[in-house]
Amino acid sequence: MAAGSAIQIPSRLPLLLTHEGVLLPGSTMRTSVDSPRNMQLVRSRLLKGTSLRSTIIGVIPNTSDPTSDCDDLPSLHRIGTAALAVQVVGSNWPKPHYTLLVTGLCRFQILQLLKEKPYPVAEVEQLDRLEQFTNQHKSEEELGELSEQFYKYAVQILDAVRLEERFKMTIPLLVRQIEGLKLLQKTRKPKQDDDKRVVAIRPNRRINHIPSTTEDDEEEEDHDDVVMLEKKIRTSSMSEQALKVCLKEIKRLKKMPQSMPEYALTRNYLELMVELPWNKSTKDRLEIRAARILLDNDHYAMEKLKKRVLEYLAVRQLKNNLKGPILCFVGPPGVGKTSVGRSIAKTLGREFHRIALGGVCDQSDIRGHRRTYVGSMPGRIINGLKTVGVNNPVFLLDEVDKLGKSLQGDPAAALLEVLDPEQNHSFTDHYLNVAFDLSQVLFIATANTTATIPPALLDRMEVIQVPGYTQEEKIEIAHRHLIPKQLEQHGLTPQQIQIPQVTTLDIITRYTREAGVRSLDRKLGAICRAVAVKVAEGQHKETKPDRAEVGEGEDCKEHVTEDTKAESISDTADLALPPEMPILIDFHALKDILGPPMYEMEVTSSFFSASLLFLSILTS
Repeated sequence: MAAGSAIQIPSRLPLLLTHEGVLLPGSTMRTSVDSPRNMQLVRSRLLKGTSLRSTIIGVIPNTSDPTSDCDDLPSLHRIGTAALAVQVVGSNWPKPHYTLLVTGLCRFQILQLLKEKPYPVAEVEQLDRLEQFTNQHKSEEELGELSEQFYKYAVQILDAVRLEERFKMTIPLLVRQIEGLKLLQKTRKPKQDDDKRVVAIRPNRRINHIPSTTEDDEEEEDHDDVVMLEKKIRTSSMSEQALKVCLKEIKRLKKMPQSMPEYALTRNYLELMVELPWNKSTKDRLEIRAARILLDNDHYAMEKLKKRVLEYLAVRQLKNNLKGPILCFVGPPGVGKTSVGRSIAKTLGREFHRIALGGVCDQSDIRGHRRTYVGSMPGRIINGLKTVGVNNPVFLLDEVDKLGKSLQGDPAAALLEVLDPEQNHSFTDHYLNVAFDLSQVLFIATANTTATIPPALLDRMEVIQVPGYTQEEKIEIAHRHLIPKQLEQHGLTPQQIQIPQVTTLDIITRYTREAGVRSLDRKLGAICRAVAVKVAEGQHKETKPDRAEVGEGEDCKEHVTEDTKAESISDTADLALPPEMPILIDFHALKDILGPPMYEMEVTSSFFSASLLFLSILTS
């Protein structure tokens, strides 16, 4: 291999065809070999060779090896790099291949291709002297490894044999890297480990301009946001443990680049900690007389519920630091368990938040996810507190008897800590990872039955049974609440429709038999819609002569009136004339609107109907 004072490479070299990267003299490259000719070159030359000469191969860039031995070789790149195979690693997954670690020695030029199979061999001419890479001028040739986006630039540098041409091509790339370092120093604070950072060079972008003022403003705004966030954390009234955790996270946030995914996660966590109502609460309205009037106006009957709320108000007047009770309303559907929870919040002057638990089968919905997971978020309890903005709201846990269970955990078990007055003063959400005080929250759970509620969870709640309504109570509810609500929703007035109590009793006994009043509300809505049709038709027929009068003169007015009278005589009277107001809904009207009765009249119901009729006659 030695000729004179210079080290010479062999005149015949086996060729390794690659299109993944460019190997420059003095650099190291790792390449994958899986094509037939390249695999045969590794097996026959590198693995079976015993001398140093057998480990020297020629690496041809910008050329891909055909996938089959039968295919012809493509045109080879004229300039290649003589390389020393340092390491060969084989693998069979996902398909047989070798991974080569090669070090570039010098450039060569292909003079003649000698053979193509089993692997290409060519006669070459050495273009560089190997002495240059072993003496003090080594730095002239070693330009460093370039990333894949510099592929075409690296090929041009490889083709440049003269040193002056190489410098002309590499100096612009080095200038771009220097400009990138300058930009990085301007946009970030200087740190001690600046020399360890990796800067990505962008060759397609010309860095010959000064950054615009808008970019600087954005960076300053981001920095100002972090400063404002730190100020909010220090001025917030969070607990000492939470403040310690937040200050630690804000220090990490300042040292973290904005491009890191963890930057957004940490910032969202700190913003949530600031927005939580650690010590912000509303003042309770403790006037028992006003509370009794408000509850009676909103709901009829429900004496047990009203009594329990008034007892809580009375105790709160005597003791300010009373913990919020854990109530559970159990009753059939439609009796107003959910609406009475909203009325309790209005009576106390507190914020109201409803959490639907029907079908929930993941404990993370209650306790939240740990921040190590992608897309982690706090549980519904903490989200509800963030929404209402106070730490003493009324939380309605709706349908607590319909909680599920799955591989993700048991949400009913997660509620044990939430609904225990002895434990919920230090409730720990997985996302927050710090304790939060829930002792001032008034929890109200609703359920249709206690059979499906776990005994441990049921033991933590004060169960109040909400029975179904009697017929008398349903009549009062219909005339106090349901009928006025339906008239307002359908644009009707009491002067247009009249539903007597006897008709309401017929609807209750013959069309709806339920514990609640939802079906009764739907039937009343159907009646209002039918009456709305009659009223709209009557208004249309009343406006027909008026339109004719507006379109014609006074002479035509009499003629149109006579025509209208003639049509009204020929038509049915109830269709031609508007209905008389108010429209009275009796049993026959019920049959026309709602159809035949679904249930037979009971003796008790008929007696009660007769008594109501008798009372109405006496009062009239």
